[in-house]
Amino acid sequence: MELINGWRFPNNNYGPENGLDTSDLETFKKDPDAALSREICQNSIDAKVNKSIPVRIEFKLFEIKRENIPGIDELTSQIEKCFEYKKDSLKEYKPLKIIKDSIQNSIIKCLRISDFNTSGLIGVSTNEKDKSFYNLTKGAGISNKTGTNGGSKGIGKFASFVASTTNTIFYSTNTIEKEQGYIGISKLRSVPINANDPNLMTTGTGYYARNEKNEPILEPLFLDKSFQRQKNEYGTDVFLIGFNDHKNWKTDIITKVLDSFMVAIMNKELEIIVDNIIINNITIEEIIYNNVYISKRKTEKKNIIAQYELLKEGNNVFKKDFLIDKKNLITLYIKKYSQEEEHQATKKCIMIRYPHMKIKHLTQTMYLPFSAMCIIHDNILNEKLRNIENPQHTDWELKRLNDYPKEKQETRSLIKEMEEIIKNFIREILIQAQGERVDFEGAGKYLPFQDDNNLGNSLNEVKQDYLVPSSIKRVSKLKTKTKKSKNKGVSLDFDNGDNNGEEEGIIQNNNKTNEDKTTSKQNTDEYQSKPNIDNEGNKRVLKKTELVGMNYRNIAVDKKLGRYDILFTSTHNENNCEIEIKMIGERNDKYPIEIISAMINNKSCVISNGKIINLQLNNQQKYKVECILNEKKLFASEVSIYAYR
Repeated sequence: MELINGWRFPNNNYGPENGLDTSDLETFKKDPDAALSREICQNSIDAKVNKSIPVRIEFKLFEIKRENIPGIDELTSQIEKCFEYKKDSLKEYKPLKIIKDSIQNSIIKCLRISDFNTSGLIGVSTNEKDKSFYNLTKGAGISNKTGTNGGSKGIGKFASFVASTTNTIFYSTNTIEKEQGYIGISKLRSVPINANDPNLMTTGTGYYARNEKNEPILEPLFLDKSFQRQKNEYGTDVFLIGFNDHKNWKTDIITKVLDSFMVAIMNKELEIIVDNIIINNITIEEIIYNNVYISKRKTEKKNIIAQYELLKEGNNVFKKDFLIDKKNLITLYIKKYSQEEEHQATKKCIMIRYPHMKIKHLTQTMYLPFSAMCIIHDNILNEKLRNIENPQHTDWELKRLNDYPKEKQETRSLIKEMEEIIKNFIREILIQAQGERVDFEGAGKYLPFQDDNNLGNSLNEVKQDYLVPSSIKRVSKLKTKTKKSKNKGVSLDFDNGDNNGEEEGIIQNNNKTNEDKTTSKQNTDEYQSKPNIDNEGNKRVLKKTELVGMNYRNIAVDKKLGRYDILFTSTHNENNCEIEIKMIGERNDKYPIEIISAMINNKSCVISNGKIINLQLNNQQKYKVECILNEKKLFASEVSIYAYR
């Protein structure tokens, strides 16, 4: 067989025609830089050799003269054929034009990604099936990774093609088995091979190789003149021909690496260098807190900082190991925050799967601020979760086991147990946090005015205090309907008797005669002196309206006795109000809590159906409600005050 290095685009043997938007590439088009960094790091960690030192990965931008790219003229010719074939296509014209323009530049910007302390692409010298070199360069949906390796779908490699402006990659490797070699791959679209036979087309994928079997060239490739791998430096170099070095490309890669592999970096398993910016367990703190290096998007930055602070195990961080199904180890970290730090809390649990790659997060609908992390170690649970991950490794999907009902049930059971343990541990830590003594400096503005000698059961005498958060509801004020009267004035239109929804009152007496309705002025004055009777003598149905714009502080004075204080300043003048307290559940569901007894500013008040009723409020008056509740544990609460008008 004649050995001639060159580009070859195999025919499809009258099979399918492939476009640019194949499913393997579409998977990673949403965020190419993020997908690239995530997939590269995952593959390199899977190929780690020396467990005692970290895998090192370098992302380096460089420029190359067009003529120094192997087989550049053949590649350019093939790209131009693709463009001419589909230049009239509304869908394909633009992406093909970008590829064509990019490959014709005299100087082409490229990205080199090199890893160290990895095995390299084993099998490069033999092109043997089931070896890592063959699976990477010739396989689609094929992977020989097993157990707890990060990747297993065999399509993560396509992220590199999406990040290349020419859809072209060169792989060069130096393996621990003393092999060296490289190959070029270009993912284009199908085009007719012969104008006389338009149905015989290329597959769209081409190889720069040493022969017609598209076998690798058995020597290293050095496209970046500033870099040369030494013989004992085992690993792989990936060259992206054409790279969009947009303004944020460095921060995008650094942000995604930190968010996805924080545990691996902190555990000294991974080190990243992005254009001379070194990220390891020593430099990571400076990288995280320096606004130059990571994304300024608040959510991403918050997630990264939370992971770092959890792993540092500083103040208010709790760590505990659990066994799932009595044999699968997971480690949970939870950090609780003060009210001043609440904006730093993620209120979710990051899920990390061995080899220490973030997969997803679980959102916990808890009202107290926290951040959490779950690390799933090298075990059966880890393997089962890997088997149901999506190709992007960003979620676990049980439907992937629909054809294996027994395996699906076992996996579902493990996930359910794990999520229940996470939820309970978070709740346990946060309730424990509520039970700690807190400083109420400044809370005095919510207390009623009292003489120093008459404080009674005031806040200053409370031995142990608990804050129970109370949400502030924002609702529109209920406006009383009006209607024009016959004398061209405007009078209130009171509802007379359905008692539906939020309306409460007494149904009117409908047995009125016309004579009754034309009463004397004396009777009218008498009715007007009674607030619940209208001018016609009917009993009014009052509207129940929630009072808005007030801040409440609900303080647990003695949880064992159900003793709570509610502090607020009224912003309304009302004669007939009621107070109710509700427990807020984990899914924002609400449950009424019964008030057994209460005093307001040291005066007894009326309780009905578990609510305080007949309460009069004055604008700008401070109130302290001391109440006993029919609830003997701490809970997230909502305090509501309603007026009857």
